Amino acid sequence: MSKNIKPLQISARQIAIAVLMGIVAAIISLTVKFPIGQEMFLDPGEIFVTLGAALSGPIGGIIVGFLKGLVYAPERNVPSHVLAGFVWGIWYLYICKLTANRKNGKLLMIALWVITIPIYYYVLLLPLYTWIYASTSATSFAQLFMEAAPAIIPEMFVTIIVTAVILAVLPKKYTAPTK
Repeated sequence: MSKNIKPLQISARQIAIAVLMGIVAAIISLTVKFPIGQEMFLDPGEIFVTLGAALSGPIGGIIVGFLKGLVYAPERNVPSHVLAGFVWGIWYLYICKLTANRKNGKLLMIALWVITIPIYYYVLLLPLYTWIYASTSATSFAQLFMEAAPAIIPEMFVTIIVTAVILAVLPKKYTAPTK
């Protein structure tokens, strides 16, 4: 990975990855979802949001999050997915830079990815989504968060497994948001 990548720049390749991943995430969100209550769903499309943000960088994460968020309840999904995609793009860029020149760097990068995906769900996406939902409904944030937090565990584990496998099989030169 090039050390001179600037996090707030985006290339045509990164835009293409972000748009593709965002469209796939949106299609999956429209077609595959499992209700967990309070108008919330488990959504395998999150696989493509996390991976799209990682492979296209922070600006690409905004694009992926926006496209994913448009599908269902945009007033909740757009802001939560855009912010999560942006932050996750920054985080993954940091992981790539941290592990780039280390022995077993790709393995370390994947390990850091796997152990930090719960942060994506429980610190970024779910709190923002539930806060927005709670502020527009009669449900309290704490009640909604406590109900949804254990319910999204299967989605989180599927996201961890699928994205880790994809990152493992991709050639190293394609695992970082480079130009």
